[in-house]
Amino acid sequence: MSVHTVEVSKAVQFTFTDSDPSSTESYTTFILVHGHTYHSGVFKKFGAPAKDSSVRIVCLNRREYEGSTPHTPEELRIYQAGNDEERTKLISEEGVNLALCVDAIILKCTLPASGHVALVGWSLGNTFTLAAMAYIASLLHDIRDRLVKYVKMFILWDLPSQALGIESPKNPYVPLYDMTIAADARGQAFGVWVASYFSHDNLTVHDQKNLQRKPNENPSRPPTFHDLSLDDLFAITDFSVGVKCDTILTEPTFKEVVKKIIDTALFDPKTREAWGHPKVAHMWGEANPWNIPWAVWNIEERVQDAQGKAPIAFHRITGANHFLMWEDEAKALRVLIECTKATACILEM
Repeated sequence: MSVHTVEVSKAVQFTFTDSDPSSTESYTTFILVHGHTYHSGVFKKFGAPAKDSSVRIVCLNRREYEGSTPHTPEELRIYQAGNDEERTKLISEEGVNLALCVDAIILKCTLPASGHVALVGWSLGNTFTLAAMAYIASLLHDIRDRLVKYVKMFILWDLPSQALGIESPKNPYVPLYDMTIAADARGQAFGVWVASYFSHDNLTVHDQKNLQRKPNENPSRPPTFHDLSLDDLFAITDFSVGVKCDTILTEPTFKEVVKKIIDTALFDPKTREAWGHPKVAHMWGEANPWNIPWAVWNIEERVQDAQGKAPIAFHRITGANHFLMWEDEAKALRVLIECTKATACILEM
């Protein structure tokens, strides 16, 4: 995958990798936005199957990650200690910057107008892709018109419940907040936990008792990356960003800010209309940690309550954990492609 940079303003630039154009004239481009700690490198296995599937894969690094512009001291202050008004303004600016990045990629990569773009948020990356969706009205008309012309789909991939601004179930567990683990060991513990395979009970029934909080002590499958060398792990991660600005996004102090993003992006009819009524899909692996199915249940219930005004196609992926793009990149890409074809229903892959 080739590496490129785009500037969205005099102060902000983004770095992205590109699988390069498909051999066909009209093709789908998936623009992927990574989550906490694991940056665009986690998608690098998509390069080969992208060419075989006649699609294009673009993976950008969010701000603070390698090649993209770090946050200013004032922005980091707002992340850590700002009030809701300051934080809402900051996240709206992050969304606008991401939308401008997508527009710049469309132009720089000369994406075909006959194809279409799907903006994909994975894990914590959903906060930023949905902020881009929510704040389209803040863009200049020519940029807005171009995005509406090209971006035909938004895909939520393994959206965590913390990115919804909702209450957690009883006895939630995330190693980052486990005080029985030494502070300097929590990051490593989180890495094992989030990459494990969970054996939840019946997930078609929205009962929090069915959610497994911790992986089995003797799992049938080891966590992703269990046999990865440190050099290879460090090539796809940055463990310094979490304490600066990522972890705080998942904490209760950001609850109202991220809830507003979800409400505006997914459930405000004016937003869908402003984007030209794009498709929206939610793909998720059933072997994820508890906070992924917990989020799915919440979105499913809200879609049902919207009575057809906020259609979302749900794709449940059998046996998949949080790192399907690493464990089975061909299957992950197949699901992404299926998302572009789906109507608003619940599917299993």
